[in-house]
Amino acid sequence: MSIGRVNAQSLGNKATALCRNIIDEQLDILVIMETWHEDSSSVILRRVTPPGYHCIDVARPILPDTRVDTVDFQNHGGLAFVHRNTVAFQKRRLNCNVTTFEYLCGYAVAGDCHFVLLGVYRPGSRVLSVSFFDELSVVFEHLATYRCPVVECGDFYVHVDQTDNVHAVQLMQPLQTFVCIQRVAEPTHAAGHMLDLVTTRTDTDIGNLRVGGFISDHALTRFT
Repeated sequence: MSIGRVNAQSLGNKATALCRNIIDEQLDILVIMETWHEDSSSVILRRVTPPGYHCIDVARPILPDTRVDTVDFQNHGGLAFVHRNTVAFQKRRLNCNVTTFEYLCGYAVAGDCHFVLLGVYRPGSRVLSVSFFDELSVVFEHLATYRCPVVECGDFYVHVDQTDNVHAVQLMQPLQTFVCIQRVAEPTHAAGHMLDLVTTRTDTDIGNLRVGGFISDHALTRFT
């Protein structure tokens, strides 16, 4: 099973390139953050999905009083999983109230392989708060009930490579509590920091993790 993850910072002008990456890299699943799409019928989701693949998604909710009929409207945030049609995905909604970040969760089955995949995006424009770490811990607590491998792809806008960064230390605490490991060991951002993470439980093996070319400021990370 080959999985990629990337922060697109808008699929608007990158959908074709990412679609080509999926094909060239022979990815079974691509986790995309910051899609900037409006809903599941958005044309950019169709453009990023190659033949023989499907897409599940979650768009950032649009507030009722938002003027969506103007040329300046852009719905930020959003996540999508583009997956090969041989991988059966069931979208899962976790039984918890989350307000400080966006997430997409799915249960994947491919042959005798099954696992839970979680994508998490915390907007960098929002100030880090105690609520964020509390809500993240609740999500990890829910995931701990699954008796199958759990893979989490997160973009928290925290420089986890800075060991003296208090937020990096706080972010590692729920991972340690739920016996998880952060697997990325090299910069994933054009500025040279590690922002885009892949975490699993300590008893889950992943291999061939590779940080590849950059899409905007973020690298396309692939693992199996």
